[in-house]
Amino acid sequence: TLLFGSIGIIGNIICFMVVYRFSFQQQHSFVEYLRSLAIFDFLSLLFECIQSLHDLFLYLFSFNLLNFRSSILCKLYEYSNHVIILLACWTIVGLTFDRLILVCDPWAKKWPNLSRRICNCKCAKRIILFLIILSLIINIPDILYQKWICRQSGYQYSAAFIGKLYLNETQINQTSNRLICQCRTSPNLSRFQILFYIQWKTYVFHLFCYTLIPAIILLASNTVHSRRQIVGQKNEHLRSKLTRTLTLASIIFLVLYFPHAIVETFSILIFPKYRIHCHIRSLIIIRILKRLSELLNIAALGINFFLYILGVNHYRSAAIQMLGLHHFQFFLPYLTVEHRNSIGSNIFNSSQHTK
Repeated sequence: TLLFGSIGIIGNIICFMVVYRFSFQQQHSFVEYLRSLAIFDFLSLLFECIQSLHDLFLYLFSFNLLNFRSSILCKLYEYSNHVIILLACWTIVGLTFDRLILVCDPWAKKWPNLSRRICNCKCAKRIILFLIILSLIINIPDILYQKWICRQSGYQYSAAFIGKLYLNETQINQTSNRLICQCRTSPNLSRFQILFYIQWKTYVFHLFCYTLIPAIILLASNTVHSRRQIVGQKNEHLRSKLTRTLTLASIIFLVLYFPHAIVETFSILIFPKYRIHCHIRSLIIIRILKRLSELLNIAALGINFFLYILGVNHYRSAAIQMLGLHHFQFFLPYLTVEHRNSIGSNIFNSSQHTK
């Protein structure tokens, strides 16, 4: 997790800087989506790395790295984490849908000016702002129903546990004296509130917002592909190549991302039942699947750099120039003609000044 996350964080920083400083089509909508996607993916990977470090320190040194000691801080942390997760998912959906309307234009007969109205910089900013507000509203239950709690390890001590204890209490007290402090579902909630929060987290957040909506839109956007013939545009070849890259990115995102969403949803649905009946082998299998799917999810968040920056000639050339790699002979063939000319003119001007 730390390795994949660190590579993804560095890649998304480079992606944002290249798109922000060297974008060749500043007024186009996909530029705004790429900038926002780089920011949201960076923040999401940062949360993943922090959580991974927390688990590592807790396992090796019994040190709680995320020791908030306050319900307000833990609520804000969990709330921000879930907001960023949704935004990272929804932004690539918006980007794919934007490409669908601009390049394929499947509704041109019914709404002739739809691409001009939607696929512009101002509309992209409004859509991103709407997604931010929507994600903030959807994740309000994380603030209302969570609390900083220290308790013994074990599902039987959680707020969601309903039923009789089938284990020996004296044996539990002897083996689990250490308290685990974490942001959890508040035990002071009524049974209705606990049920509502669990149902919301399972069906609204994970199953609907986190899985079904992005899957349907991404699949629809990549299925409806009737290329629109545009004649006389200077950057049409570059734009069509970028569109192919973005389409490939959304497909890879589906393959890498949705196993995590599906495993997370099913684990919430069946995890309590297995814990009550002590199906240890099933619990271990679920945990292994969750860890593997988390790695795929981190790869999906960090792969944007390799697809957008390394896959598009102009952005790749800009990244080489920004990182100063154009001084090495190995990277010169990957520069565009414009960047080679600009580097040549800069060298010529500097030589004139020295004379």
